[in-house]
Amino acid sequence: MNKVLKIERYIQEFFSTRYSDYRLFYQSEHQHRRVVMYQLKNGSSLMDFLISIMGNIEEKIYVGKLVPQVYANPEKLIEYMKWFKDYLNENQKLLDINKSGDNTSYIIHEIQSIKTELVEMVDYLLMIYDTEDINIPYQELRHSLIIKDLDSFIRDMNSILASVSYAISKTQEGYLHSNIHLILKLLGFDILPEETTNIGRIDAVIRFSNIIYIFEFKLGTSDEALNQIKDKKYYEKFIIERKEIILVGVGFDAENRNVKDYKMEIHK
Repeated sequence: MNKVLKIERYIQEFFSTRYSDYRLFYQSEHQHRRVVMYQLKNGSSLMDFLISIMGNIEEKIYVGKLVPQVYANPEKLIEYMKWFKDYLNENQKLLDINKSGDNTSYIIHEIQSIKTELVEMVDYLLMIYDTEDINIPYQELRHSLIIKDLDSFIRDMNSILASVSYAISKTQEGYLHSNIHLILKLLGFDILPEETTNIGRIDAVIRFSNIIYIFEFKLGTSDEALNQIKDKKYYEKFIIERKEIILVGVGFDAENRNVKDYKMEIHK
């Protein structure tokens, strides 16, 4: 089962045991909003928040098949889920101002519970997207990129490259790129080799739910590789996605047929 099917199945299972309770609470509070909800601090905004939560659940999440019916691709689904989590957290202040210890309204307790469960749901979905379907021997290598530990990533990559037979190893950049791309594919990465921009081709783009890595591999120095990314502005086409963009220049040693050094830079 691929990660999108796992995400969709989890969403169905999550709401199958919760949706009716959410809906019943929403209907009750909406019906009596003037005598209960509106008596709380920022009660009107709090009601709008609850209405929005239910609207998003019913129109964007708990609607059956999500990809490609509701979202054109997995990236769009993950982008929406991240937005929904941010929206929920941004409105936590509406709950906080109404908390008063043991005297806190049952309404605040219930909305807080719903909000917390939904944020945890999104966190789990992002974890599935970033870590599921991993070939077990390579989990540490993938995890290194997720937590932005490039030192460990390059160290482990070198170890894998060193296992390639000397007889079939070539020094041309093309062969080195092929080896790297093969390894990354085995990891289950959403990798785009030779990604085209308006002024050149990026060696590799690796996407996570909130990070985009742009790699350039060079038979030479990491400075040359990183400078090519920056000089040709390979990052420009990804800025609109509003994710953290990490530029990585990798220098290969032709004699040792392995990574010599690397340099990374977070695009500002």
